[in-house]
Amino acid sequence: MNVQPLVLNRHFKAPPERLFAAFTERALMQSWYGPEGMTVPKCEVDARVGGAYRVEMHGADGDVSIVTGVFREIEAPRRLVFTWGWLKGAGRNPETVVTLTFTPREGGTDLELVQTGFAQEEFHLAHAEGWRSALNALESSLAGAPKPVRAGPVLLGQPLSNYTRAARMALAEKGVAYEFKAVQPHSSEMRAVHPWGRMPGLQLGDRTLYETSAILRFIEEAYPGPALMPADPFERARVEQWISAFNAYLDRAFVRDYILVHLFPSGADGKPDPSRIEAALPALRLGLSILDKGYEAGDYLVGDRPTLADILICPAVAILDRFPESADLLAACPNVRRGQAAMAARPSFSATQPT
Repeated sequence: MNVQPLVLNRHFKAPPERLFAAFTERALMQSWYGPEGMTVPKCEVDARVGGAYRVEMHGADGDVSIVTGVFREIEAPRRLVFTWGWLKGAGRNPETVVTLTFTPREGGTDLELVQTGFAQEEFHLAHAEGWRSALNALESSLAGAPKPVRAGPVLLGQPLSNYTRAARMALAEKGVAYEFKAVQPHSSEMRAVHPWGRMPGLQLGDRTLYETSAILRFIEEAYPGPALMPADPFERARVEQWISAFNAYLDRAFVRDYILVHLFPSGADGKPDPSRIEAALPALRLGLSILDKGYEAGDYLVGDRPTLADILICPAVAILDRFPESADLLAACPNVRRGQAAMAARPSFSATQPT
């Protein structure tokens, strides 16, 4: 199907140099990029021939759209050519090419935008509407009314919570910007999102989600970026199996009956109650042994890359290393330690370290 190029012309009351910079400088791009009503909390740009850009656009309802491309031609401040492609799931939509021409006129600049290579007419129409709205936003920004730099998704929780950290790691793995609000469990803010006051909670404009498993699945399905679930149905079911096992058995054995006894001591002299520690060890030992078998095949529980199962379990295992009894038990689980080391080496792990 032969789809005609998209051609738009607009005059701006700004010199070519300023208008050109609005397409090549991060801070200026964040002030207008994307249709009206969308914000750009995250923008990466390497404005040189062969350099790449990535613009993350957020809607007020938490929707996220990410466009990426490479600069093909740069003739500042007259001409700019770059590729354009939307991330979709773990892949990318068909690429188009955008050519911008900046012509000085009457103290301002005539901008011509030409976009070629559309696979379907509907993509042409959608981009025409999107660019017209975006150029309105650019005009407002140049007039002194820039967009706010604000993320759509808002995650609420306590930084020390293993469940909160799992949600933060999933967002980091996707590379999606978000706002994190540190709130205490059972607080009024937390109950506004989670009726039981537990952590974490996710705000998406007027919509909310609670329960970590639901939040993790939403992050995986709603946001583009690396896949955190396998494509194969059986392998996907194995990830779900580990998620269910952690929520039903391992979280209690690792966190509720052991870690919290250390973190909130109730024994004599403000120390952990040794009887409660001793009572927790059999289930802790069993859980670690089962997990060790799960990591026999490689660094991750399912497949050769991290999944939601690793992301959910990793924060709790990281805390176990801090206490003497569990550290001794972990020493006897080389596969768990290897898997934990693989997760600890990931940027999502270091970016979410509780402070």
